[in-house]
Amino acid sequence: MSYLNCVRAILAGALCIGCGEGGLSSESSLIDLNNQPAEPFGISASPCLVFVFTRTDCPISNRYAPEIQRLYDRFSPKGVEFLLIYPDPNESTEGVRKHRQEYGYPCAALRDPHHELVRRTGVRVTPEAAVFVRSATSGHRMVYRGRIDDRYTDFGKARPSPAKRDLEEALEAVLKGGAVECTTTTAVGCFISDLK
Repeated sequence: MSYLNCVRAILAGALCIGCGEGGLSSESSLIDLNNQPAEPFGISASPCLVFVFTRTDCPISNRYAPEIQRLYDRFSPKGVEFLLIYPDPNESTEGVRKHRQEYGYPCAALRDPHHELVRRTGVRVTPEAAVFVRSATSGHRMVYRGRIDDRYTDFGKARPSPAKRDLEEALEAVLKGGAVECTTTTAVGCFISDLK
């Protein structure tokens, strides 16, 4: 991504990133795989949370399963927590369990059937990632939202391998205590429909 495109992406995402302070509402509508309400910011002690938005029937999301596993293996021992977020309200808890097992996902999963976290982060497609860091003064703050890497240039158009690994670079910057260079990128994937 060129410098100018990076700046445009940052400006386009600035409104959402500015609302990244604090946690979700006290009555969160996220649901864990035991069908219980879940508040990821309240239950996690991790200094860095990575939400990976996915769905069971999105072919692009499913092709990223090995990359998510690789990132999990690399960064979870360093204190980064990964959570899969399933925003499709029609996906059952059992379907999510089966999907995680079938694709070998090592991280926990939550359902977001009312798009509470979708709205909070501003994600638009699956797969898309949102990275939050814990601040001593302001709770969790979003520092990156966007693609996992640039393998897909458009829906149905992919490179043999990515030239830029955006999510990995963001996590490296966070762990070094530096600023994420490009805080927003455009993800390619399956559109997350608005709730009616």
